[in-house]
Amino acid sequence: MQGLIAQYTDANEDSRLTRQFIAQMEFDTTMDVLKTYLVPEVKVIELGAATGRYSLNFAKMGYDTTAVELVPDQVNILRRKAKDQGLTLSIHEGNACSVPFIESNSHDLCVILGPLYHLHTQELREQAITEAYRILKPNGVLAIAYISRYFVAGMFAQQYPELVTPEVLSTLLESGLVPTPLADSFFNVGYFATPTEVETLITAGGFSTLRHVATDGFNRYISSGVNNFTTEQYQTWLNYHLKTCDEPSLLGASNHGLLLARKINE
Repeated sequence: MQGLIAQYTDANEDSRLTRQFIAQMEFDTTMDVLKTYLVPEVKVIELGAATGRYSLNFAKMGYDTTAVELVPDQVNILRRKAKDQGLTLSIHEGNACSVPFIESNSHDLCVILGPLYHLHTQELREQAITEAYRILKPNGVLAIAYISRYFVAGMFAQQYPELVTPEVLSTLLESGLVPTPLADSFFNVGYFATPTEVETLITAGGFSTLRHVATDGFNRYISSGVNNFTTEQYQTWLNYHLKTCDEPSLLGASNHGLLLARKINE
């Protein structure tokens, strides 16, 4: 856990989601997918809120918002930004796997857009889903993001050929982990899933799948083109992407996947 906190201390998550069109597409796609569930009077909680790119946006849109973040440095930034922007939301330092300070059956929408990237064991992943189930109201909706291990293997081939070894690729394929000193610390603290694994995890946790989208589609592979679009071209391409991101064949190839599911009442 300390390695994970160190990885994200001083990290600029907001910049990652805005500095290039290819990253902006991740944010725009996620917000477009969530808009169906962002209805009046909805209570939203984000587990793993980082510096608040999404939580602050939910609060700005007028929703009753709670943000939970593990890394103290990120929590401080989030609190400062909320104050600077005059936004009211509930902010907590905490672990997505255990949020006892959040009341059961209290929220309509639970958004988890980062923690699954780092939960190395099945037990921890199940704990996060169990907590999401607990804090959601009956028929509440969970939105959970993951990074595809198939995309990560392709990234190694393109950018990190030193990681294209039988040991690294077989471990990645079998476990979703990259525990080699040859890799950047981001990969060492990461967990990379398959679309099927995430669907199985959610279903076993008491949810029924609503929608499963390829957040980036194949756009990361053509990033040099996308990042050089004009604003008008980006909007045109985004509109095309939003019409195709539900295509199942894109899921494994996409950098990020986003699964939406509804709580099945006990």
